[in-house]
Amino acid sequence: MKLKVFLLLALLLFVAGCTSYELKLEMLPLLRGINMGNALEAPREGEWGVVIKDEYFKIIKNAGFSHVRIPIRWSAHADLNPPYTIEKSFFDRVDHVVNEALRNNLFVVINIHHYEEIMQYPEKHKNRFLALWKQIAEHYKDYPNSLIFELLNEPCMNLTSDLWNKYLAEAIKVIRVSNPDRFIVVGPVNWNSVYALRDLRLPKDEKNIIVTFHYYNPFYFTHQGAEWVQPSPPVGVKWWGREDEKAEIDRELDMAVEWSIRNGKVPLYMGEFGAYSKADMDSRVRWTSYVARSAEKRGIAWAYWEFCAGFGAFDPIKNEWRIPLLKALIPETKL
Repeated sequence: MKLKVFLLLALLLFVAGCTSYELKLEMLPLLRGINMGNALEAPREGEWGVVIKDEYFKIIKNAGFSHVRIPIRWSAHADLNPPYTIEKSFFDRVDHVVNEALRNNLFVVINIHHYEEIMQYPEKHKNRFLALWKQIAEHYKDYPNSLIFELLNEPCMNLTSDLWNKYLAEAIKVIRVSNPDRFIVVGPVNWNSVYALRDLRLPKDEKNIIVTFHYYNPFYFTHQGAEWVQPSPPVGVKWWGREDEKAEIDRELDMAVEWSIRNGKVPLYMGEFGAYSKADMDSRVRWTSYVARSAEKRGIAWAYWEFCAGFGAFDPIKNEWRIPLLKALIPETKL
């Protein structure tokens, strides 16, 4: 585990010092991850059709992934009044999932996900947000550095850039009391849009920060038929991989790299990207492959959204990978 942590640190230092878009091929296995979506960020695990099984982490590791991102709805399992105590039983469940991932030599990113109340009433929920991170940070302070904290998934709505820049700085201070060296992932507002990076302000003198953005463009392709989007984009849109389609992806990923260079070459992490299952498989494979390879070429780490639900690369009924999608993510997989 110490060697793997060293390699991750070496990779992050390499990316931070990179002025070109090339990445050493031998480092690529450390860059690839997958989200354990629709499980612990549901109101209750299982309500959205996914319960995380222990064996999933071995399956993920054997396929060639280096890390998992575990979205977690802590806000549904904590008191509404001070000191905003997180349920012990929920901590126990998260511990089990994190430990299983670490046991399989995967890096782990845990976040605060679907904290919808702070998006609507940010000032009312600021203290609760900070209290959640104080508890999480203290709980995991003795865990290895292969566990990484992500402050908040997709800040949006009334949580403006001005407010979020203040809150993230305070949250980092809270975490640093018990975790002085742990890597922390921070993303911009507007649902972690690459276009909102320009408004993100990071604390000065913070070394162990990774900046995330999410990538679902073109949205009318990746979210066609998505039931939670109103109005839902119509089904039948294809992504052909034409030069103009590729150029748009290149332009937006280059925006992220240029922002990183202007801001001290902060390591970048595309924490979510994926195309919903209502799109045809050939288009999904072409888009997924191009986005993943384009990110890697630029030294951007990534985590596919997601493992086994509506975007899933794994079929939980057949208990097998959807091989075209898996190979789009990890071309050299031996499965």
